[in-house]
Amino acid sequence: LTCVSYKHPSVRGALGGAGGAAAGAVRCPPGQCCVGIWNRSHALVQGCWGGRGDACPSATCAPSPAGHPGSSLLLCLCHGHLCNGNATGTATATGTAVGLG
Repeated sequence: LTCVSYKHPSVRGALGGAGGAAAGAVRCPPGQCCVGIWNRSHALVQGCWGGRGDACPSATCAPSPAGHPGSSLLLCLCHGHLCNGNATGTATATGTAVGLG
């Protein structure tokens, strides 16, 4: 499985790898799926998710609210090829795809 790999420069810590990295693609280990985290319409982190595979039932990225109530964070987990590069099904996440290359 290949996922979009990106980390916004404002994101600190180990989440998502190196800060400020240009968007690219990463091959995930078996059993992992793709994750995307957005702050409204801006991608913050995209990459591989190490959780259980059954946590990622969808082949497409349909973000849902994450974090505390009222938070602007959106999260998607999916198992399709580069599925975390294009958020669908949520007006606030439209247009969050990060181009590759």
